[in-house]
Amino acid sequence: MTQNRQTRRFPRFQIRGVTGAVTAPRQAEVLDLSLGGALVEHQGQLRVGAPCFIDLPTNGSVVTIRCRVVHSGVSRRGPSGALYYCTGVKFVGLTPEAEEVLQAIIRSFGAPKDRRPRKKRSPRKSSGAM
Repeated sequence: MTQNRQTRRFPRFQIRGVTGAVTAPRQAEVLDLSLGGALVEHQGQLRVGAPCFIDLPTNGSVVTIRCRVVHSGVSRRGPSGALYYCTGVKFVGLTPEAEEVLQAIIRSFGAPKDRRPRKKRSPRKSSGAM
């Protein structure tokens, strides 16, 4: 039996109930979030490699984070027939303030208290076993 395991620099946490905006501005639902990027669902296609911005709510204000689109594809068709896209973005030039906001969102919506988001993982050697 083969496991589908992805290697990521930052742990991802599923987030529900956070609404942000991606570029244009387009309303987007944040599906998961890490210190390195996010997965969002929205209407309107974004081109892979394109720069974009994501606005995330925080304590009555909004923090804007610069990103780059790493993948995007149709995820579903809405009741009116509109296409929704699932897009992965990588954060670019993350400021310390934005990182604090991301950590707070991750803690409040998804991360267990004993598992604090880490900046970087040390490289692991593969043992060959799964």
